[in-house]
Amino acid sequence: MRWFWSRILVLVLGATTSAWADDDFPVMPTGSDEQASPAEAADMSGFPRSFDAPRIDYPPEQGLALGTSLYIDHTYENTDDLSTFWWVKGRGKNYRVAVGGLFQTGNFRFNAEVPVQYTQLSIDSLMEVEPTDADRSKAAFSLGDVITGGAYLWDLPIDAAKTYVGLGLRVRWPTHTTKFRFGLRDGSTIEFGFPYYLHLAPTALLSTTLGAVSLTLNEGILAMLAKDVWIGNILQPIPNVYFWESHAAIDLAATDWLDFSVEVLTCVQLNQVTVSNMSNLNGTRGVFITPGVTIDIGNYRLILAGRFGLPGRGSRDFGVITFSGSNAYLARLSYMF
Repeated sequence: MRWFWSRILVLVLGATTSAWADDDFPVMPTGSDEQASPAEAADMSGFPRSFDAPRIDYPPEQGLALGTSLYIDHTYENTDDLSTFWWVKGRGKNYRVAVGGLFQTGNFRFNAEVPVQYTQLSIDSLMEVEPTDADRSKAAFSLGDVITGGAYLWDLPIDAAKTYVGLGLRVRWPTHTTKFRFGLRDGSTIEFGFPYYLHLAPTALLSTTLGAVSLTLNEGILAMLAKDVWIGNILQPIPNVYFWESHAAIDLAATDWLDFSVEVLTCVQLNQVTVSNMSNLNGTRGVFITPGVTIDIGNYRLILAGRFGLPGRGSRDFGVITFSGSNAYLARLSYMF
């Protein structure tokens, strides 16, 4: 991870130097060349703010901030219990690097993200058989699941607080290539990977800003549409799972370049799983808390955040089936156009 953090430091220092230089040698706008500040741009567009609560891997809050940006981020995710899937017992860590962007045109917002990841597994048993000592721990590089999304927003004529509502759709495509091969103590070998889910998440959106405080709500359905997988020589049925997904985030813009936020993500299972050896998924309720800080330096934006699952089976199981871990830590560097 040292290489990633060192590059963030270099970019931040470079952006800071540029910002100081701009302060020392201001450019006086003239005529039609005058550029609107981000705050002025927000006022002209009618939309309330340029800050979003940090989005950590999946499932993220729908990105709705004003403007267009590109980013690179690093996420560390971990879970201490993979037994949500009956065929594996052990622990997992994931180091994820993603390149993505947000694009605005009129009332439309679009976002896309492409991740690569380095996954480490420490396995106690597969198919109830212990692995050999040499194969208890494995690691692999792979492509992650590509995420895309979009939203359309309507500005509400409320004088006291800038408010808009919208409709959005987020899609997580089953593009991950994570595979492992383990030798077992009974002399057999087994190829092990995580199931493929297509995620569809239609969402209703609300955001309102009063002074320095903003409230954002995302409420909708998360449909996880599954594909059966081969575990060794056994075809394992993988059930579809449906959740009510709720995001509630509060932002405090301390200055025009510093924002603090906290988000609560709640996911409640809506359907009943009928696959007998996966009925443990029934009744899943996950709750996650995500505090974060956003720092703007010139055209650069640095985001630091952590997502923490509340203790209990629900948050653990939800983190396993979405491959996003029980806890996660994010550093993101964006360039805003």
